[in-house]
Amino acid sequence: MKKTAYASLLLLALSVMFVPLFLVNVHATNGCITTCKLKADTTVPAADGIVYVELDNNTGSVYPLPHTFSFLNNTQHTLTVLNTTLSAPSGARYVWNEWIHSSLQWTPTLMMRTPIMLFNYTGSSDGGPFTAKFDKQFQYTLTFKDVAGQSLTPAPTSVVLSSSVSTITTSAYSAQWLSATSWTVTSATWEGYQGALPAPVSLDLSSASASVAVTISAYSASVKVVDKLNNPIQGASVTITFANATNRMFTTDNQGLVQLGDVPIGPYSAHVLYQGQDQGTWSEDASIAAVSTITLSVGGTTSAPVVSAIVLLTIFGVALFLILLAVKVRRTAPPPKI
Repeated sequence: MKKTAYASLLLLALSVMFVPLFLVNVHATNGCITTCKLKADTTVPAADGIVYVELDNNTGSVYPLPHTFSFLNNTQHTLTVLNTTLSAPSGARYVWNEWIHSSLQWTPTLMMRTPIMLFNYTGSSDGGPFTAKFDKQFQYTLTFKDVAGQSLTPAPTSVVLSSSVSTITTSAYSAQWLSATSWTVTSATWEGYQGALPAPVSLDLSSASASVAVTISAYSASVKVVDKLNNPIQGASVTITFANATNRMFTTDNQGLVQLGDVPIGPYSAHVLYQGQDQGTWSEDASIAAVSTITLSVGGTTSAPVVSAIVLLTIFGVALFLILLAVKVRRTAPPPKI
């Protein structure tokens, strides 16, 4: 009995001595014992700029990325990104996004708090680095023209830009920053009409800034109002209803014309009032004819040409009479009779 008790006590003593060592060895195999490593990296290439971080809010501890930090086991620290925007020699700029770890967001804030340092975070074989992610951007400029290639005024109210990962709606077109990837202008709203883009337009910002001209379904149009004899009518009131269901009123000039400028997609209607009388409504299409002629059933008679014909006949008759008279007067006298 005594031998058994002695053996048990001996076994317990050995366990107290060796089990902690065994546990320490197991922990050391998977993590770090005294000093732990953490690599902080960035998505900004060194050739385009340097990202700086501050350690533990200490202005004297500033490091460029990438950098591998050495921390005591079982401690926790902070890293704060100091520059949120970088301009690259290529014309690109980098804008702060988030801290990521193992391809997942760690924190969206500039300051990240490390995990309690029980493991190394340096590469794919361990916990992996922490990366300050920046979005690369280039500038774009959009200009607009009508179907005839002429500069379009006003510009569209808005356009839709789409990439493989996002879609934005914007009304800013000059020197604007956008993610460095391939974009497409997929839609445009012009003069209240949302279907004003005849075809998608590519905008490649994957490697450099870019400017593109976007054609809008806008057609130059004018209306000419004439009477039955094709004489221009001045002062006629013309109300135009466009494809976007908006209306504008015009008055014809001394040439019988109203200039509509560019109209969306082509079709429109023209309602004419002249001398207080409703002359009717005409359907026109600027995509077919830039100038539409509207003939009113007013003005002009056939009396003027008839009067002119009578006058001409009278003149010709008088002229013929004078010629005959002149011939008769000049006729040679007959020789005298003997």
